[in-house]
Amino acid sequence: MIKIAHRGISAQAPENTRAAFNKMLPLGVSWLETDIDISSDNQLILIHDNQVDRTSDSEGEVNHKSFSELQKIDFGGWFGTDFVGEHIVTLDWLIDFINANQLNVNFELKTAVTEDNQQYYLKRVVSALNRVNSGSDMIVSSFNLELLEKYHQLMPQVAIGVLIEGPLPDNILALAQKIDAKYIHPDVTYLTQNQVSYLVANQLAVNVWTVDDDLMAIELEKWGVNAIFTDFPET
Repeated sequence: MIKIAHRGISAQAPENTRAAFNKMLPLGVSWLETDIDISSDNQLILIHDNQVDRTSDSEGEVNHKSFSELQKIDFGGWFGTDFVGEHIVTLDWLIDFINANQLNVNFELKTAVTEDNQQYYLKRVVSALNRVNSGSDMIVSSFNLELLEKYHQLMPQVAIGVLIEGPLPDNILALAQKIDAKYIHPDVTYLTQNQVSYLVANQLAVNVWTVDDDLMAIELEKWGVNAIFTDFPET
């Protein structure tokens, strides 16, 4: 079973920062997960929340800030004094990092992207992701199935994953088939062994979020889960 570094090594460094990604290397972690958002002036950046409040010394909507404004924000000090001065990370920087270190990646497309900006956002994402070396495994996922389907139409060669928050819907197989998804990314809180067996029997790989308990990880591997997203991928 694969262990995917959830926003980098986010138990040891502030999530989605250079520090969190760099900590993967000495630990031998080869898979990472991150979140692609966009600034008000259309720079692709890595941040999970729609607002900067939780992971920085500032506040406000990500999409309402220019890249230069985001660069002035400290995204590390909230985690610890050792990380003061960590800046917002661009998608371009991370792709260079992935290529230089032969890493594999799961990119999440953020649901806060406005409908008016979707097409431009997706074209920018596709252009950037085309730079990822062919030797790297790559998955693109989202909670927004409409956005995910539009992305897949532009870049069908990259496998996509359906993110599910809450219980797995009864029509999950139909949802996946409609957009040609190869992966289901369910919430560990609600997942059952029978559901995993059903998905696997229908040729869908199951990547579960977020699993930070070792005993749960062992159990999920027995169930046939393909991968887990975890803050502790080194364990």
